[in-house]
Amino acid sequence: MRPIAMTWLPRRLYATCIDEACRRYPLETGGVFMGYWHDPQVVVITQTIGPGPNALHGELYFEPEQEWQLSEIAKHYEQSGRRETYIGDWHSHPRVDAGNLSTTDRRVLRRIINTPAARAQMPLMAIFHGDPKDWQLAVWRAQLRYRRFLWPKLRVDNLNVRLF
Repeated sequence: MRPIAMTWLPRRLYATCIDEACRRYPLETGGVFMGYWHDPQVVVITQTIGPGPNALHGELYFEPEQEWQLSEIAKHYEQSGRRETYIGDWHSHPRVDAGNLSTTDRRVLRRIINTPAARAQMPLMAIFHGDPKDWQLAVWRAQLRYRRFLWPKLRVDNLNVRLF
């Protein structure tokens, strides 16, 4: 029996993401999670980095200001004594009832895993879905699974979220 995978997310960071999602509603928005893996099944989020001042927000898409985010990730990494690193991304799916991964989300996860500089073999993708009256959160962990003579398959697991 596999242990339950868990995401620990501070309430203040949860509120930061909700505030950003409400501010941009009905457009998508998002950002980055920083933190550390306590063990392969437990991740602790310690900081969120926003979309960037020049990010693009649309009804069905979100494109962060990547260079700005990379600079903020590097700053946080150094300020944490190189302990807290990039964990994954979060974004909103306004007016959507379920926090399922889209095809684009899966493509982004695969690209993150295949980018050595990201150093993220199991990146998270958190989706805040709903509307300003009722946001819900789904967190997914991705990993490539290799099978002999086959293309790698992207495996995604839904993680339980604990607010603290």
